[in-house]
Amino acid sequence: VFISGHSEREPTLTPSPQSVIAQAQRAEVSSMTLEATMNSARDLTAAGTALASLGKAAQLFRTLPSTLLTAPRGVCDQSRAGSPPDYSQLDSWLAHPERPIASRGVEDPNHLRTEGAKLPALGKRPCDCFYIVDTCYCPAESFAFLSDSAARRWNLLLGAAEGTPEHQLAAKVTEQMEFRAAVGGSCFNRTCRIFAPAYRQVSATAVAQNLPLLTKAVANNAECLSGPAADMRRALDIAYDDIRRAFVRFVDDQARAGRPFVLASHSQGTMHLLRLLQEEVETHPQRRDRFVHAYLAGFGVPLELFSKTLRRLRPTARADDVGTVSSWRTASWKHPDLHTFRMGAYHAGEGWKRVSGDMLTTSPITWASGPGAAPSRPAQYKGAMWPMPANMDPRDSEAGVLPSGCSLRFGHAAGRTRQALGYRVRELVPVDCGEVTAQADERGYVRVAPFPRDSLFSLTERDWLLYHEVDLALFHNNLQENVGLRVAAWRRATRSRRSRCVGGG
Repeated sequence: VFISGHSEREPTLTPSPQSVIAQAQRAEVSSMTLEATMNSARDLTAAGTALASLGKAAQLFRTLPSTLLTAPRGVCDQSRAGSPPDYSQLDSWLAHPERPIASRGVEDPNHLRTEGAKLPALGKRPCDCFYIVDTCYCPAESFAFLSDSAARRWNLLLGAAEGTPEHQLAAKVTEQMEFRAAVGGSCFNRTCRIFAPAYRQVSATAVAQNLPLLTKAVANNAECLSGPAADMRRALDIAYDDIRRAFVRFVDDQARAGRPFVLASHSQGTMHLLRLLQEEVETHPQRRDRFVHAYLAGFGVPLELFSKTLRRLRPTARADDVGTVSSWRTASWKHPDLHTFRMGAYHAGEGWKRVSGDMLTTSPITWASGPGAAPSRPAQYKGAMWPMPANMDPRDSEAGVLPSGCSLRFGHAAGRTRQALGYRVRELVPVDCGEVTAQADERGYVRVAPFPRDSLFSLTERDWLLYHEVDLALFHNNLQENVGLRVAAWRRATRSRRSRCVGGG
């Protein structure tokens, strides 16, 4: 039995593993689901310093019964997923250049900047960015809804009737999606107008517990998937179809005809973007002509895809190449290899496969890929940014004995309420990360030095996925610089190509 407690509460007894199993059985959680969860738990709690690992272990076993209760129940199908977002409506976009400044709690990424800085006018930005956010339908958002079916869905239900638990939960998750769009989308807003769709994303619990079952079934050549594996595939298809429809509207809009575009994503968003590249960019010559680069952070991109379903789009080789792809997962030199990222999956035409083999690993500082490249120099690092809420600071709520596991998302606060947290985000703040150098390793990570203890980002040492939350924010200014370089290179190449066509005609 673990002894644990919040800084805000008296210590409480935490259930033993045996009682967790008993509660899972009463909740009708399958043995396969429980096994996948426990395997993930061992991985997540082993990461980080000894003290952080102990705190995470205590917190995990304290919350594991509740987490298991957020596992999706029932069959996943379109009839239970609610209405798909209408991307002709501004409210279906987490980021959109038509949204007025200061029109919601979390400022649109198109307008986010540091205090006193100026962004180029939207009409003067030469490129557009389609950004896909990571998973925000997480246990912390669902804990307050355990008495309702809203907490146990495969996909986030958007468009529920106002006042229902489903509507309340969607409001919480949508606020987190807006916040995560601010984290990632703002990395490109000096060169690009940002478009980020809301979508019926798959819940974090569903991904953790059922994605391994799906990839195992596909690997075993199961012709007819059934049970949780089939449900997982349908849940991913629902999320992907929302993203695909949003992208088609974005890329084929005649008002943006001929404009270059970049693609960017994080975590679950990267799973969907990798499929989108194969199905909606690789096979469309006119779209390829406008495609500048794809930044896929947080999940693995197997190199073997570039000899199979991505033959025209290439891995990046330098900072200004175009028609290319970069990818990375961030960890400190002290962090272990998180097998959780190897549980990630990618779609390769014939179905979802588990990430394995060599992965594309790009330094977001030098833009060299692969473990043979030299580390970056401190002077090459341009700085980190974070959309800090004016009314909240995670250091106030996440510094207790037990970590929430998702500190920069205010995990403790999110777990205690049915309401959105009420972020007031108006600007970006610089984050001191110490002396930063980066180098790709042979395990598929970009390794950096540990953050200084007084850095905002040092909170992530106690997170389940460590530096995963800051894959983009840590390199904010390098990303801003790089997208400018690539768009300028695309414009030069396009002018040269057009000149040759005119001269040849």
